[in-house]
Amino acid sequence: MDTMRCFVAVETPQPVRAALADIQAAAGHELARVDPSNSAARSLKWVDPSGIHLTLKFLGPVPSGQIPAIEAALREGCTALPALSLRLSGLGAFPSPQRARVLWVGLGGDLQRLAGLQQCVEATMADLGYEPEARAFSPHLTLARVREEAMPEDRRRLGEAIARVPPPPPISFPVDALSLMRSELGRAGARYTRLALLPLASGPKK
Repeated sequence: MDTMRCFVAVETPQPVRAALADIQAAAGHELARVDPSNSAARSLKWVDPSGIHLTLKFLGPVPSGQIPAIEAALREGCTALPALSLRLSGLGAFPSPQRARVLWVGLGGDLQRLAGLQQCVEATMADLGYEPEARAFSPHLTLARVREEAMPEDRRRLGEAIARVPPPPPISFPVDALSLMRSELGRAGARYTRLALLPLASGPKK
């Protein structure tokens, strides 16, 4: 049976993506200052700003024939929830700056409503057989990922560089729809395709 790699997300608007691109450039500049050898920079895989999104639920391989059922379940189960607003807030690294694996921009704003939306998506997808995420939901936008083979010293330098970058501008953006997305992995990075747009209450109509 044909499958596709899918997830449920909130897409980011162009002003946010432009700000994230600026932050990536600033982080690269600071990294060059703390690591003239360029060793740490080579361990990074920057995310294309045009595809940066807020993941609410990663589904993994999904049978193509189940896509309509997933869309219908999300529409029935979650789109009555109200739209909300988020803003860029802070920078950091998972799991810590000393052991950086992911560089990220944090989010502020209606985080309680966002958590409720994410929990709704989790519960709705669990009803279709998709296991709930074991880790607590930590809303963020991923700037870069660190390659598995990176040395501990390089990870520390990456955390040091991100700590030197000025905080992001507090750009606000609406969360007025869920997106069911497809991810296709390639040598140039992941390519994302929207399969369905599901407006929230008071969000835009199709």
